[in-house]
Amino acid sequence: MNSYERVMNRLAGKPVDYLPNLSLTMMFAAKEAGVSFGEFCSDYRKLSEGALRCHEKYGIDMVCVISDPMRETEGFGTEVVIPSENVPYPKVRRIKNIEDIDTLKVIEPFQCRRMNDRVEAVRFLKERVQNDIPVIGWIEGAFAESCDLMGMQEFFMNLMEEPDAMNQLMDICMEQGLRFARAQIEAGAEIIGIGDAASSLIGPSLYEEFALPYQQKLISAVHAMGAKVKLHICGNLNPVLHYVAQTGADIVDLDSMVDMEAAADILPEKSSICGNFNPVQVLYNGTPQLVRSEVERCMGIADKNRSMISPGCEIPRDSASENVLAIHQAIAERGFL
Repeated sequence: MNSYERVMNRLAGKPVDYLPNLSLTMMFAAKEAGVSFGEFCSDYRKLSEGALRCHEKYGIDMVCVISDPMRETEGFGTEVVIPSENVPYPKVRRIKNIEDIDTLKVIEPFQCRRMNDRVEAVRFLKERVQNDIPVIGWIEGAFAESCDLMGMQEFFMNLMEEPDAMNQLMDICMEQGLRFARAQIEAGAEIIGIGDAASSLIGPSLYEEFALPYQQKLISAVHAMGAKVKLHICGNLNPVLHYVAQTGADIVDLDSMVDMEAAADILPEKSSICGNFNPVQVLYNGTPQLVRSEVERCMGIADKNRSMISPGCEIPRDSASENVLAIHQAIAERGFL
C-alpha cells in the first residue's frame, strides 16, 4: 500500500496496513534539503525537494507545501521580510486602521510571486509523485489571515469594538483563501491544509461567532472544489472542541495540550484526528524510546475514529534523525488492519 492509498483509505474508513504519518515539516525539511529556511520559503523547487526527502527518509505519508503564513499577506500588498533562518514576517502591518480594509484587493494567485510559487510547488510535486503520495496544499484561514494583516492584538480588540468591519475583513480574506485553494487544487492538490492558529486564543463565544462560520464556509467551498481539508489550529482547543467538531474538516490536527481522548469522543467519527505528542519534549529533547511510547499512546485511540499520527505541530528543525525516524518505525511495526 503506498502513501496515497494509505491516507485516502483511512479517510474513507477503509482498511490500511498501518496508520498514516502526517508529521509537518518546515524548517526540518529545509535542513534536510540543505538550504536556508529563507530559500525554502522562496523557491518551490527547494521546498519540494525538502518535502520529498522527508517522505523518502522518514516515511511521512504526504508531501505538503506548508512553509509560512505570509503568502496571501504578500498578495494583499504587504512588504514581507524573509529572514535566512526565521519565519517570514510583515515589515509594516498592511491594515493600520479600519479604513485600510477598503483598500484590500482580492487577486488571482499568479499575480503574486510567492502565492504563485506555492501553486508551482503543488504542480511540481504532483508531476513527481502522481498517485503514490497525497499532495497537500495550504492556505490561511480567514481569522488567522486577518491577524496577519492587522496584527493579532488590534484584530482581537476590534472584534469587540468593530465587529462589522472585522467581518468585512474576514470576508475578503476568505475570498482570497478560496482563490488560492482553487489554484492549488487545479495544480494537483488532493487535500488543502487550512492554518487558523490564532482562533485557538479566543474563548468559546467568540469562536462560535467569528471563527467557526468562516471555517465552515471555507471547508464547504473546498469540498465543492473536489478536495479534502486538513484543519490546523495550534494551541489549546479543549474549550472549543465541540465547535471544531462542526467545521466539517476531514482531518483535524491536535496540538499536544489537547485531550486526545476527549477529542475522539467529541469529533465525528468521519473526522480524522491527527496528533498529538509534544514536538519539543518528545522529538527535540527526547529519545527514540520516548517517541515510540508517545506514538503508541496516540495509536491507543485509533479505534474511536479515523485517527492519524503526527506531533502536535511541526517537527523542530534540529530534532535528531533517529527520533523522527522512530515515528514511522513505531507505526509500521504495529500495523493496523
